[in-house]
Amino acid sequence: MRIIIIGATTAGIGLAEYLVGSGHAVTLIDTPSEELSQIGNRLDLRVVQGMPSRPSVLRSAGAENTELLVATSNIDEINMAACSIAGALFQIPRKIARIRTPDYLTEADEIFGPHAIPIDHIIAPEHLIADFIMDLIDLPGALSVSNYCAGRLVIAAAKCSRGGKLLGQKVSKLEDLGAKVSVLALYRNEQPVKDFLNAELCESDEIYFCCEKSRSLSVLGGILPIDQCVKTITIAGGSHISDELARRLSRRFRVKLIESDPQRAKRVADSLQDTEVEIFCSNPSDINFILEEHIYDSDYFIAATNDDETNIISSFMIKRTNHAKTFTIIRNESYLTLASSREIDTIVSPKDATISELLSNIRQDGLEKTYLFRHGLAEGVELAIRGSRLSSRVIGKKIDDINLPKGVTLGLITRGNKVLKIDKDLRFEDGDHLIAFLTDHKQLRHLTKLFRPRSFWIPSW
Repeated sequence: MRIIIIGATTAGIGLAEYLVGSGHAVTLIDTPSEELSQIGNRLDLRVVQGMPSRPSVLRSAGAENTELLVATSNIDEINMAACSIAGALFQIPRKIARIRTPDYLTEADEIFGPHAIPIDHIIAPEHLIADFIMDLIDLPGALSVSNYCAGRLVIAAAKCSRGGKLLGQKVSKLEDLGAKVSVLALYRNEQPVKDFLNAELCESDEIYFCCEKSRSLSVLGGILPIDQCVKTITIAGGSHISDELARRLSRRFRVKLIESDPQRAKRVADSLQDTEVEIFCSNPSDINFILEEHIYDSDYFIAATNDDETNIISSFMIKRTNHAKTFTIIRNESYLTLASSREIDTIVSPKDATISELLSNIRQDGLEKTYLFRHGLAEGVELAIRGSRLSSRVIGKKIDDINLPKGVTLGLITRGNKVLKIDKDLRFEDGDHLIAFLTDHKQLRHLTKLFRPRSFWIPSW
């Protein structure tokens, strides 16, 4: 596929690197910079320097022959203008844009669409992060979670700890907790374990599993003790992510929000005046403030300021005064090693969430949904199986008849209203939706090639 990406942002570069590795022809457009030149030397893609929304720049990037445009610049107006010109002048069939300004998002249904600004899909990072954290709160103790098959199935990750029912037993015992559970991977000391189903579950092991969403909490209870008694949640930062989270969480919990900048604190207070959120104007890493206002009594602490250092330090301070579960937003990858200590429970990456959503909306080679785990090193995907016994390499076959790429584990299947576990007798059928986990996301190209129909297949309409 020929793809234009606008914006040499963290998300734009990460997406470009992923798509190049998947065999796509990628062109990256941004205003001239030394960093942009270096990207062209590092990645196998074409770089065009110039204002991305100008027709001459898009034309020089090959917009006439482009199948997809993805606008990821930090300026919403540039993204919208580029999509409009791409549609009007070059008839690019699909356009995806990252939009962050709340004013645009509030009225997105009227602003964007075939009869308005021609953007096929909007990516709102703040909403994605809020959704992710809400899912983690609903599955207490999970390190990461992603929904598949219209929300029927989940892939979740958790770290085994004392009090887990299956500590010291074989990993395969986790699948005995329910007929619709499949273990996907086990990591020990940051490395994937081979033949993990026969390994004994040890403390600090990181385990990935797929199950029906309705059963996810009971499955998680086999890995770690679950404390569902959550009353108070504290959020650090007056960012748009904080606003979105505070509004949602205040419907279920007591919420405190801390912002050090007086003007921003006032803006947040005005925005949330119709809620019962308590607003504090203070430094979230000030130990005296933490003690005076009993911030340490919080059950969850969400560090969501726009500064990674503040998020990390405030999470450390809360963890040392209390054992509250911490969610820490980190944008700079160089901080990941520092933040991976035991004093931070869950690292939240806007980059991974944004790239995952972008990839899911590109939808090529039968991919319905993809989500990056372990900071992009691993991946969970939903594949739609299409074709017939003649046109497909997998339809009508059993799992033992298929040569899966290295590092790929298959999870569950949805077939109509049924959820099926893959066993030695199951045969794949047209219309199945399959969950798979890749410990090496570079194998995705081989996996999709295996499951997609051969080129002569003609779908039935």
